[in-house]
Amino acid sequence: MKKELNVGIIGLGKMGILHMGILNALDGVKVKAIAEKDSFILSGIKRFLPEIEVYNDYIKMIEKSDIDVVYITTPTKYHVTMAKDCLERGIPFFVEKPLGRSAKECEVLIEEAKRKGVVNMVGYNRHFIDTFQKAKELLDNGIIGEPIYVRSHMYVSQLFSKGKGWRYKKEESGGGVLNTFATHLVDVLMWFFGDIISVFANAKSYYSKEVEDFVHSYIIFENGLEGYMDSSWSVRNYRLPEIKIEVEGEKGSLIVTEDYIKYQLDSANVIRTIYKQELYRGVEIDIGGPEYTRENVYMIEHVRRNKQTDLNIFYAYKVQTVTDAMYESIEKKKQVDIVYTI
Repeated sequence: MKKELNVGIIGLGKMGILHMGILNALDGVKVKAIAEKDSFILSGIKRFLPEIEVYNDYIKMIEKSDIDVVYITTPTKYHVTMAKDCLERGIPFFVEKPLGRSAKECEVLIEEAKRKGVVNMVGYNRHFIDTFQKAKELLDNGIIGEPIYVRSHMYVSQLFSKGKGWRYKKEESGGGVLNTFATHLVDVLMWFFGDIISVFANAKSYYSKEVEDFVHSYIIFENGLEGYMDSSWSVRNYRLPEIKIEVEGEKGSLIVTEDYIKYQLDSANVIRTIYKQELYRGVEIDIGGPEYTRENVYMIEHVRRNKQTDLNIFYAYKVQTVTDAMYESIEKKKQVDIVYTI
């Protein structure tokens, strides 16, 4: 691999701009090309960043530009097609979560990936947040013994009137708060506790017509742990998204959010709170939170080493399988058991 990695970005919305800023700040990385349909955005890039190649067709970009990795930061409905186009050409790619609108839609991508050993990653960036990493370490080390029950939520104050944009159109997003937002919570729960094998979910649409604004699901893990997850983008007093996971264990309890970890140990009569400031590790550039920089560094390092990431499309497909099961449970109003096909 050459010393400087050239990056192509498809889609220059909020996430595309975020990744472009971070990637251009990393040593040995250069955003060389951008594919974007919006002529106004393209004209701005041409004027203020003339060194960057611009395309209104992403196929032309990946075929004509000398790029080493592609970032796909488009609405969800384009993810599978664009990722497959990268796979077929042997180009490493990063795609924002979720992988697709449904597990079924992703099957063609999974089959192609089995044939092509291309480095890839899906943007489940909570793996790079200090408090979640520390909580995972504490749980794995058995600080509260065997987990008995888990309660969790993911909330943000985002939608209190009819939503505008692709996220609120099922054909483009695949679903509402669950597929475009709470998939982060599904990911963290599976990261902490393993595969989810059964769900019983319900949902409510209040502000949206096509997608759900509230979702609640009882969940059962393969290891026997049970609990629930609750999520909404229409809960007040959450300026930023918050994941909160509370675990009851045989030796104590543990709570983790983006801001802190709190655990209580029965035998030692210990209650301790660890704030994120105590765990902070510096990053090259902080735009939107250090987790975004860390996930990009992780991706770039794996491309350089030609080594597959842990957050690849096979893992993301399993997360998608769980969210699909929740949608099925909502529709059928019954418990749904999950069978993973990969």
